[in-house]
Amino acid sequence: MDKIKRLISAIAVIAVAVSLTGCDIIDKIKMEFTEDKPAVTEGAEENEKQVSNSISTGILDFDTFNPLITKSQTVRECMEFVYEPLFDVDETMKPVPVLAEDYSVSPDGRTIDITLKNNILWHDGANFTAYDAAYTIKQIRSGITTYSDALKNMADYKATGDYSLQIVLNYAVPNFVSLLTFPIVQFQTDMRQNANYIPVGTGAFRYETQLSAGRISFIAFDNYHNGKPVVNNVYVYTVPDIVKYKSMFEANEIDLMTGKTIDLSEYTPRGNAVNNEYITNKLTFVGYNTSNKLLSGSETRLGLTELIDKDSIVNSTIYSGGVACDVPINPSSFYYYDTSPRFKADTMLAVNHLGNDNWGMGHSGKYERTVNGEKQILSFKILTDSDSPEKVNIANRIAAFFNEFGIPTEVTALPYDQYMQKIEAHDYEIMIGEFEIGANLDLSPLISSAGNYFLYSNPNVDMLSSQLGMTQNEDELKSLYCQYGDMILSDMPFAALFFRKGDVMSSSKIKSEVSPSVTRMYRNVEKWSVMP
Repeated sequence: MDKIKRLISAIAVIAVAVSLTGCDIIDKIKMEFTEDKPAVTEGAEENEKQVSNSISTGILDFDTFNPLITKSQTVRECMEFVYEPLFDVDETMKPVPVLAEDYSVSPDGRTIDITLKNNILWHDGANFTAYDAAYTIKQIRSGITTYSDALKNMADYKATGDYSLQIVLNYAVPNFVSLLTFPIVQFQTDMRQNANYIPVGTGAFRYETQLSAGRISFIAFDNYHNGKPVVNNVYVYTVPDIVKYKSMFEANEIDLMTGKTIDLSEYTPRGNAVNNEYITNKLTFVGYNTSNKLLSGSETRLGLTELIDKDSIVNSTIYSGGVACDVPINPSSFYYYDTSPRFKADTMLAVNHLGNDNWGMGHSGKYERTVNGEKQILSFKILTDSDSPEKVNIANRIAAFFNEFGIPTEVTALPYDQYMQKIEAHDYEIMIGEFEIGANLDLSPLISSAGNYFLYSNPNVDMLSSQLGMTQNEDELKSLYCQYGDMILSDMPFAALFFRKGDVMSSSKIKSEVSPSVTRMYRNVEKWSVMP
């Protein structure tokens, strides 16, 4: 009877309260009186019911649940359960609409018109609109978020209707919508650094409650646009340090752990964990200073590249933690086209290429040539980062390949800051570099004539880069990427070695496929299920 009286009292004030808080107050009343509401329970039987259809994750260095300004990698990953982007990229690196419905690109590649889905609800019951997307873009362009680089080439933007958004670029950018993978927040979301921020997204799970100190519950969102998730709850634990994080995973207290938090090349968790691999966009390469008189000819650079056994580096130096390649395009991409599955050294090709640049074996047992009366000897120093033992090992291995062939080579390893100073000043001959290519597969930061590490310039490459931003047609894009890659390979300002692999470790409790991508660790979470 008391419960009925309380319900009648609550209904009596709805007319006033709904004008202030909308569906939120109704949801709270429903939560208060429903018999099957999630709750903090006591007793073994009730606790078993609470966790039987759930997964758990851990977060380190908690600062805020605002996905745009958190600096914690684990919080960003956790917020993928709650927030969604306009676009994602699939396992072949193609853009996939999430909150967007479709898009078009102007003939010059500078104007992107995006149509948004009109059936999306925020967790508080409000409709998702273009004004939410525009507000998010405004915050990113203000510089207060961690996503500024994604929009650095944007000239303007505006909501052209409730469900339409227009973006204007300074110049054509390849696959620009693949950069719109940041989480979209609600219009007028508080952008201050706030530890008490309550996340309200459009994703598969919504914030439910703080169950206890260090334990938070997210619950399946009934009105999720892709259908209510199979899993009922995601429990989030705040973890004090990395040691505890690892031990909780091994004890099955948390069910997910990513290679962005734990170096899984050096640590293998005990237990029946599943390793879900994907190929990241992090490219490791050998860079050539094209202004150096010994390296100014592309044939010389091609000859040196043919001496590098990439398969050996991947298998023995990084222990299969990457995928070898010649073309600097993610090997999982729809646009990748390497024709050989083997990336071995070819000394005969090396001799031919070096000969085309007039290098020949001299009496000294070294490769020599004479240019304008000056005798030149082919010898090098490879610059690398001493703070990365892996890069040092790669440099030493390449130096060994060159020395064995008759090209004297030494390795100079410097602390990262000094290493970068020399690269930016172009004060090196050959260097070992690493670069994370954007989700849109734009290589222009590496090779644009406007400025790059290698002092390389080719207007035809610049033109192809622009053309890549002017079409959505997959066949045209594939053809353009093939031309683009071939031109880079023929000029060889740098030699791609491998793309690094990434990992998401999941407990054996999660029986469905976990499919991470370069933009999101936890894709398709609404389809995940757990062992009974």
